[in-house]
Amino acid sequence: MTDSAGPSVTGSQEQVHTGTGHIFNFNRENPASLLADLKGKSPRVVAADQLAWLHQRFVHPPGFGDARDYLKRKGTVLLDGKPGSGRNAAARILLYERRDDAGTFHEVETREEGRPRLDPEIVGAGDQLLLNLSGADERLWSEVQDELATFRSTVVERQAHLVVTLPYQRATRLHTDLIDFRVEIGRGPGMDVLQSYLRKSGIPVSETLQPVPALSEHLDNLPPMREIAELAALIETARRRAREQGSFSDWCEHALNAVRDRAGQVAALLAELPSGRQRALLLTTAMLSGAHADDLHHATDQLLRTVNYPKDETPLLERADLAERFAQIKAEADADGTVRFIGLGYDAAVRAHFWNHVPDLRARLREWVGHAVESGRLAQRGRDLLIERFAEQWLRTGPPQALVALVERWTATTRWEPRLRAAAQVLEYGLKDERHGAFFRSAIYNWSGREGLTDELTQVLVGVCAEVLALSHPEQAMVRLHHLARRQREKTTAFEALLVLVRRDHWIRRRMLHRLERGLTSAKWQVDARLFLELSDPALLVSPGPRRAQPLLPDGVVRSQLAAGWAGVFRLLPQHEWNSPLSRWLFAACENDQYSDVFLDVLVAGAAHRPDILGALYTTARDWAAAGADSREDRAEVTARLLHKIGAAQRRRAAAPSL
Repeated sequence: MTDSAGPSVTGSQEQVHTGTGHIFNFNRENPASLLADLKGKSPRVVAADQLAWLHQRFVHPPGFGDARDYLKRKGTVLLDGKPGSGRNAAARILLYERRDDAGTFHEVETREEGRPRLDPEIVGAGDQLLLNLSGADERLWSEVQDELATFRSTVVERQAHLVVTLPYQRATRLHTDLIDFRVEIGRGPGMDVLQSYLRKSGIPVSETLQPVPALSEHLDNLPPMREIAELAALIETARRRAREQGSFSDWCEHALNAVRDRAGQVAALLAELPSGRQRALLLTTAMLSGAHADDLHHATDQLLRTVNYPKDETPLLERADLAERFAQIKAEADADGTVRFIGLGYDAAVRAHFWNHVPDLRARLREWVGHAVESGRLAQRGRDLLIERFAEQWLRTGPPQALVALVERWTATTRWEPRLRAAAQVLEYGLKDERHGAFFRSAIYNWSGREGLTDELTQVLVGVCAEVLALSHPEQAMVRLHHLARRQREKTTAFEALLVLVRRDHWIRRRMLHRLERGLTSAKWQVDARLFLELSDPALLVSPGPRRAQPLLPDGVVRSQLAAGWAGVFRLLPQHEWNSPLSRWLFAACENDQYSDVFLDVLVAGAAHRPDILGALYTTARDWAAAGADSREDRAEVTARLLHKIGAAQRRRAAAPSL
């Protein structure tokens, strides 16, 4: 998290400002605003910024050049390497370098047992695909390996690019047809990686040249690359806290203290704090480090009430003030009232201690977080920090179902936006968790198909699907938004979010047309017909789309889907709803010589089994032709060709044997 104070969410009826930070107004027409960070950036923007940030600092490890060459020439590379070598970061950078290709980035998720583990249909033209198998067990690895060759052929056919991170020490049993795609990523020099991060943080090289034996010793122990990145951030923080005073050696010492095992220090401090009130303040400070002192005061009181701690009967003027109480736990408030521990990394050690060594407290802490969010006494920054740290610890130690229960609690009936924001953030952290991400994707799927969801839960799910799930699993986000759009009664946020997602690239649009074709065949959902009319804009069908993708209309499968879509529209919607979209198709047939007959053929195919619709189709076209004063001859010619095609369709229908 950043150190700057951020926006504060308000209630739906009036602006309530508690603590520091700016008022944040939730836009009910855009549920994604629930997930904006303290600077107002959406998760999509933050994710793009983070990847660009990593690319700027990334030091190419041994083997990276070969991996890049394999990906370029063969379309696939299998990355092997020891855990901690940075191969997952290397995989993302390899695909990031292909970001100007026609397709889009998405992660490949292995399917459950009993089905093919890999689905070739998720591969779009020019896509950048990441299949992370680094944590796969023996059975999953064996089953996926059996399917990789077939999956890779689809990748090649559609000119996509696939990077697979292999499970460590299992690559020696690679199938012979995959051996030539394996590249081992080595470990880059730790000091070079650290220096790259420090330079990009604004610390001049001249300040980091002095030898620091403790730093060299730490790097000689070969910590994982992610820990080196964290160490660089701690050094920069130590420098900032010292206001750039002192030496590089001093900053390194503070940072190294933060990454060393502080468990003993925390245990020793707790032994010096026999009072439950002191320990409550210690834990609260660890959970809200970086928040305002007022927030810590309110949250500590709430924690004591949650655990039924006896009320303090000491007269108010005889109690220790906050400054003294913070000093007892080795924390302090700065001039703005922001509270932090004096030692870097101390907050994380305290959180880990309580979660690891006081497991009976976890359920009470979940209740505490629930009450703290609902009380309205915390400023937005404090709430955000609390949710982030709580979700981190719970996902590390507790069953994820408890977080789902919190989401349902916060979205049951209330329209108060801080609860909705907290619910959205819990789902965001759950989706991003490597161990539990699949569980939360499944939970969202189950919710999205349920009738009678509260409007509050629907808004949260729309925002999370559009801004979090869509980043890594766009098709899954599309499916869940589609379910929500079908069931959303009064609001149209799921409908609009789905359109935004599908319009981003042709691959996801193609997948959505496939879903709509199936849905419209059953003639159950009017919303499917309305979605089809929005997504079948003729200008978009003949456009190359983002990143130079091929237009959709020349594809025979797409044309069949479009015909089925129009057939569903004619069955489900009254004519006044499809007159205007139909006129756009006729205009496209008039303006686009290359695809003129294709547009007309699709329309006639969609109406072929309905004589009444064929008649309405011609009547609408005739009225359209008469209305175009500037292009009446061209419109009349299109209408004449349409009439000819309608006649041919009627003759074919008459000649077809009856069943």
